[in-house]
Amino acid sequence: MRKKKSALVREGGWTLVEALLSVVVMAIMILGLTVVLMAFREQLDRSWSIRAMDQYGNDVIEQLTHKLRNATDVDVRGGVGLTSKIDIKFLDPYVHDLYHTESWRADLRTCRITVNNRPLDNTFPPRRMGRGESYEILQFTMTPFGTLTPNQWEHQDAFSRNANFNGACYDLRFKLRYNKRAIAAGQHNWSYEKEYYNRVYMRNKNLIVKKGITQ
Repeated sequence: MRKKKSALVREGGWTLVEALLSVVVMAIMILGLTVVLMAFREQLDRSWSIRAMDQYGNDVIEQLTHKLRNATDVDVRGGVGLTSKIDIKFLDPYVHDLYHTESWRADLRTCRITVNNRPLDNTFPPRRMGRGESYEILQFTMTPFGTLTPNQWEHQDAFSRNANFNGACYDLRFKLRYNKRAIAAGQHNWSYEKEYYNRVYMRNKNLIVKKGITQ
């Protein structure tokens, strides 16, 4: 009877080996869960940063296209790196013979497009960025139709157009890159770049514009 009772007491508790094994299994599970959560967080940060870049790139092209469609003339010169200095001239809608000029530039240091030395959008780059995250302007150009294009047909088609059309039709290219630098062991440098493009025809450049009314 005493031997049977002693055996039951031993079966009701954990041995040291069982306790250590349980701790090891739980540590492995917690480590695996931590790795999964960290990878999910990094992917979430990348997705949010790319969405912010997309919004800014599309907004720059859209606003620049709108300005050019209503402009009467434009002056394009080479800027820093692969960028253009774009001076847009348009007529005042209320005062006859009064023209205004907007100067579009790419600030490579702050990764911003400026209009008359003011940022087009103060919310980009985002202020709350993680460690190792950065943006970079790779290209901001405005070129005549058929000049800077990988499409050979468009390049040849430009020669068949008249001078008025070629002088008023431009290709806009704005290329950004998002960089995620490795800051811990086991991480890798990662980058993503995208080009935002549009073609615009300056409808007022070849028309007679008087008193703010396009005729």
